[in-house]
Amino acid sequence: MSATPTVFHLFLPALPDADAAIRAAEQAPFSYAPVGGTRGDLPEGFDHDVQRTVLGHGPETWDRALAALRGWKQFELPWVRFYRPDTPIRPGEVVAFSSRQGGLWALNLCRIVDVGEQSDGAVTRFAFAYGTLAGHVVSGEERFELTWNHATDEVSFEIRKFSRLQHWVVRTFAPVARRLQSKFSRDALANLQRVVEAP
Repeated sequence: MSATPTVFHLFLPALPDADAAIRAAEQAPFSYAPVGGTRGDLPEGFDHDVQRTVLGHGPETWDRALAALRGWKQFELPWVRFYRPDTPIRPGEVVAFSSRQGGLWALNLCRIVDVGEQSDGAVTRFAFAYGTLAGHVVSGEERFELTWNHATDEVSFEIRKFSRLQHWVVRTFAPVARRLQSKFSRDALANLQRVVEAP
C-alpha cells in the first residue's frame, strides 16, 4: 500500500510533488462511506454546505459555463492551486489541488465519483462529483452542477457538499476550517460567473 502523502506544506507544493501524490493515490480507497451521496439528499452525520448562483440566461451562457466547468475554472483562485486542469472529467480520475490555510498549504487528493448529463427538453444539466481520498484534510464529497432551465432560460451553478473534518489540524481550528470550506464555494461560484461574463 502506498504511503499517505504529506498533507501540510510550508510552501506551495510543486507540480512534480502533486503528480507523485496522484500516482500514489490511484488505488487508494475513498475516505468516507456514502460514495455518491451528493446525488440526492445529503447524508446525515456530516456537515452540509449548498450554495448556488444564477450565471445568466440562454445558450451562450450555457456554452461558456459548460466549457469553464469542464476546464476546472472554478479552481482558478488566488489561494488555490489546481494541478493538471487538462484532467478529463470522468469517473475514476484522481485530481489534486492545494489550498492555503493560514500560513500553510494543504495538498488534497480526490477521485471523481460520477458524471451526469441530462437534456429532456425542460432542463439541460451537467454535473460531476468527487470524493476525498486518504490524506485529505476533510472526508466527504463535493458536487458541481450546471442547470439550464428552458422554461425561464436561466442558467445556474450549484456547489453542494457534505464533509467531516479529518486532519487534527483542521479539527483543532474547526471554525476556521468551516469558514474556508464555505469561502471556497462562494469564490468558486463567483469565479465561474466572472469567466462566463468576460468579454
